[in-house]
Amino acid sequence: MLHGREAELCELLAAAAAAFAAGRSTSALIVGDAGIGKTRLVAEVADRLRADGVRVAWAACLADGGAPPYWPVAQLLDALGRVDVMEVPASAEPEFARFLLFEAVADALRDAAPLLVVIDDLQWADAPTLRVLAALRAHLAAAPVVLLATVRDTDPGAARTLDALAADRRVGLRGLAAADLVPVLAELTGVSLDVAAAADLHARTGGNPFFAAEVVRMRRAGRDAEVPGGVRAVLDRRLDRLPDGSETVLRAAAALDVGVTSGVDAVLLARVSDLPPAAVAETVAPAVDAGLLRVGHDRYRFPHALVADTVSARTPPQQRLDLHRRAVSALAARQAAGTASAAAVAHQMLAAARLSGDPAEARAAAAAAESAAGLAVAATAYEDAAGWLAAALAALPDDEPDARRPALLCARGEALLAAGDPPAARAAFTAAAELARGTGPPELLATAALGRTGGAAGFEVDLSDPDRVVLLEEALAALPAGDSVLRCTLTARLSVALAFTRGARRRQAVAEEAVAAAGRLGNARASAGALAAWCDAAAGPQYVAARREAATEIVETARTAGDRAVELLGRRLRLVALAEAGDWAGVDVEIDRYARVADAVRRPDLAWLVPLWRGTRATMRGDAAAEAAHAAELRRLTELSGSTNAELLGLTQGFVREGLAGRASVVVERFLELAPDLGDSAHCTIALLHALSGAPAAARQALHRWLDGRGAGMSEDERDSEWLPEAVQAARAAVLLGDRDAARALHELLSPFAGLFAIEGLLAGTWGCVAGHLGRIAALLGDDTAARRHLAVAAELDTAAGAALGERSRRWAGPAQAGTARGGPARAVPASDGRASDGTAAVESGEAVFRRAGEIWTVGWAGREVRLRDSKGMRDLAVLLARPGREVAVHELTGALGAAVATRPVELADRTAVEAYRARLRQLAAEIDDAADDNDDGRRARAVAEREALLAELGAVTGLGGRPRTAGSDVERMRKAVGNRIRQALARIDAAHPDLGRHLTVSVRTGTFCRYAPDREVRWRL
Repeated sequence: MLHGREAELCELLAAAAAAFAAGRSTSALIVGDAGIGKTRLVAEVADRLRADGVRVAWAACLADGGAPPYWPVAQLLDALGRVDVMEVPASAEPEFARFLLFEAVADALRDAAPLLVVIDDLQWADAPTLRVLAALRAHLAAAPVVLLATVRDTDPGAARTLDALAADRRVGLRGLAAADLVPVLAELTGVSLDVAAAADLHARTGGNPFFAAEVVRMRRAGRDAEVPGGVRAVLDRRLDRLPDGSETVLRAAAALDVGVTSGVDAVLLARVSDLPPAAVAETVAPAVDAGLLRVGHDRYRFPHALVADTVSARTPPQQRLDLHRRAVSALAARQAAGTASAAAVAHQMLAAARLSGDPAEARAAAAAAESAAGLAVAATAYEDAAGWLAAALAALPDDEPDARRPALLCARGEALLAAGDPPAARAAFTAAAELARGTGPPELLATAALGRTGGAAGFEVDLSDPDRVVLLEEALAALPAGDSVLRCTLTARLSVALAFTRGARRRQAVAEEAVAAAGRLGNARASAGALAAWCDAAAGPQYVAARREAATEIVETARTAGDRAVELLGRRLRLVALAEAGDWAGVDVEIDRYARVADAVRRPDLAWLVPLWRGTRATMRGDAAAEAAHAAELRRLTELSGSTNAELLGLTQGFVREGLAGRASVVVERFLELAPDLGDSAHCTIALLHALSGAPAAARQALHRWLDGRGAGMSEDERDSEWLPEAVQAARAAVLLGDRDAARALHELLSPFAGLFAIEGLLAGTWGCVAGHLGRIAALLGDDTAARRHLAVAAELDTAAGAALGERSRRWAGPAQAGTARGGPARAVPASDGRASDGTAAVESGEAVFRRAGEIWTVGWAGREVRLRDSKGMRDLAVLLARPGREVAVHELTGALGAAVATRPVELADRTAVEAYRARLRQLAAEIDDAADDNDDGRRARAVAEREALLAELGAVTGLGGRPRTAGSDVERMRKAVGNRIRQALARIDAAHPDLGRHLTVSVRTGTFCRYAPDREVRWRL
């Protein structure tokens, strides 16, 4: 029976019961000092739940390393009979392999539900394990899995653990009350205390059950006098009473880091103790009798980690060295047989090398640590790999050959990048470059230079690093002449690194050199990297179509090679080109495709672009709530990723939003502090900030400095990705200032790009289409005909982009020009075949019709009207069309006020059928992506239609978390009724008006909540 923890026990059992009843997960951290009763409490919870039919999986963490990657997770999976889950496909890229593992672990736990997961001593968990647990919180949100973990909060590792995990509750344990100590000690020691003795013991031990039990045992042994004040001192006294041979075996067990749960087998303990296996049991019998060691199933373990700590502290250094060396010998033999891990061997070798100081032993230990790091990378335990490599570096003797240390530093840098720690990775690569410079092979300097400037993949190059160009050029000069993948990759990286430097004009030529070399080499990844560098270099507005084509080639090359990291890079470039061209439906598709991977892998350095892009789209729609939500998410991911680019682009996004509203987001001085090295490109922003702040003289001076330099003074080939948004900022400033001379110059510069959108950064924001700015310039110059023509085009383009963007621009332009702007029609932008980007006919009239008169509905689209008889489904559609983008509950459509839950629900589909649905949906998702990349609209439309039909069917038979839906509730009956009548109405509309039918089919969603979500604004007459 559990004494003194009844309230905590009830809290945990109640939380578990609620989670299981609701079919969801919950978690709790049980926190307290060593010996306070954390493990005893969770063991009681486990016993109670096991008796109720809940499956229990238990794991424990080891204190001093030596465990293989994800050791606690492996224990859990072993308990569930699913050790196969830990096998990561060898072909998986580092950016995504960890996600595959997390998903597989989550699936295994979900399949075992209802399940209680217990992890003991989580303060000793490795960083990869903490990553898994943090990810499982989201993966298992809708699964009946309860996670309990104990944490010793006085341990140095506790702070990291508590910061890494956000549990649903934290249960703190403190010492027991004196009255509660009496039954607990009777159970632990067999000694019954009176009230006075219990009070004295409580005062001495603070109510810590383990410590109190040790004091009682000392007193029972006749050692009442001078009982020490600390638990380790108490344990020392008990150990002093053991025969020498018994403590020797205990010391061997401590050297092997025997946990309180896993233990060690008798054969290994005998080898390390230098005893015959048959003598072990007899030798340790006194320790077992004294409660200092436990035995079960031929395995030995300590009753508490404090015992192991005390034994280790009593072991002389030479004896520890001998024990570790014997452990190395025994574990290496087992490793060769496949029954011990490389991590266990490396841990023992490093411990021995630290004690011996022998250079040869240190080199061997470093090699073992490097081997363990390689296996950790293969298992996606990147933090473990970085730790092993740091240990290898620390073990290397000072006279180690020059190439060894920089090679280890480069490997550690890549592991840190994969672990999501760019600052630490940059430091490792910098140290590697310093060591490799002039002494090591040139390939090492090249590897360090690539690592320092973004890693092997180069997904994000830190353009704030002032030494990036010097380091890359030095590495290139050191490499042998002639084509090689390494030289090609370095050349492409140099092209990117030259951005915002005085050598920027070389960028395109350098990128073209890399593209040519990649072509000669025939290497897919080198080709993709070179094309990406060319896209960055040829970033001027005249290259939009070429960049889109090159980015598409990158995506196709990466998909052929199975390289999803490069595919993401290509999609990022493609997305920006689509935005510049005004293909906003394509932009939204690319955002969703990128987000599917980025959200899944949960890497902040890959994920921060998603809220950046979605924030820009929210601004374009005028959705202030979504703007704020995406901005908050961007700030969170920026902080987690440590990305300088993310921080700068977040500031850029705020600047654009304020500028669209006619406000200056920062003063000029603050802007210059944030971006001190922008040179001539800053003058347009300074001009706009001064114009918005009411400083016309300073604004005019900066405006003309930009025109003389980056404006008219720059050739077409020299224009970069910032040139067009800079020109648009200058145009805004000219209009605000009424500067006709500047306006005429800007009209000439911008006219060739009237159909493009001015995009800031990697779509951190957009100033809208160039045509709108040309219209405002024309109005300023008194050319009303040109103004109306340009603003009509702008209204059309802005409507396709997001209706609020054009409206913001008109408000910003002021009353004199607003009337001119309002004259433009509001319609979708037709593509070359006369259809809008979703495949439906373009809306030519500017309005769509869905209006009822008596029993007849008039529905119109693309200038064509038809009439249909009234039905409930038509009325449901009218409600949805009146609330675009908003979810409408089915009871609102049926008029019901609530729903009574059926007493005996019945599953609507068997689980095999549900899995078949999902398998086909995965196939269709790939087919839709392929068709979109091939510009095969017909195949994409057919796949989308099949996917929507399957989703509707799957939604009809599955509920929260994908579990089979049950029939019998009023809500379920309403959902089915509304879904059926809306589908019937859509079928009637499609038969009479196919263009409108296609639009509504892809835009209307049914379920417990229904929604009309068009990809652009449609003005309905209802």
